[in-house]
Amino acid sequence: MRRAATILAIAALVAAPAAVFAAEPFVANLTTDAETPAPTLPSDYAGTGEASAEISDDATEITFEVTFSGLTGPLTMAHIHWGEEGAAGPPIFWLTDQSSSDTPSPLSGTLTEADFMPADGGPQTFAEALDAIRGGSTYVNLHTEQNAPGEIRGQLRELPDTAAVPESAPAVDSTALLLLTLVGLSTFIVAMRRFAFTRG
Repeated sequence: MRRAATILAIAALVAAPAAVFAAEPFVANLTTDAETPAPTLPSDYAGTGEASAEISDDATEITFEVTFSGLTGPLTMAHIHWGEEGAAGPPIFWLTDQSSSDTPSPLSGTLTEADFMPADGGPQTFAEALDAIRGGSTYVNLHTEQNAPGEIRGQLRELPDTAAVPESAPAVDSTALLLLTLVGLSTFIVAMRRFAFTRG
């Protein structure tokens, strides 16, 4: 009985942090229709792109990957901008090397607090930038020489739970898990006290 209580307590304590802390994935479909102002494009234009970003479980990093093709020319710049859908806003993160004027696809990297740029009227700290991403108030924007303000862009949206967890996986109720943790810990403490009492 005591061994079972100990195992239950340890298992609950190990499992609890996984339910509380988890990486947060976001995606964006990059199109010309989302650009503000509208880009200058040839009649046979077929540019497209996809972006993904993930906030780490400890909220200290953002990993990203951007794929694109069919642009009017080399990718000169790429950013995460602060701004609502349909509105142009300032960049808060560079996604490309600022010294490069031709970045191939795919584009990937990791962003930290050191990479954050405060936005006038917008996020002033890295934590506020993360909240803006979570709230759907940021977008990925790809720039070319022909379309310096932006050629394709897309709003970062959080992936729904169903996209991140297979349908066959059981749902985890964080409240129930917390209660299980408390019960297991209490049982463990009681068992240890009884053990110490019988030893004494």
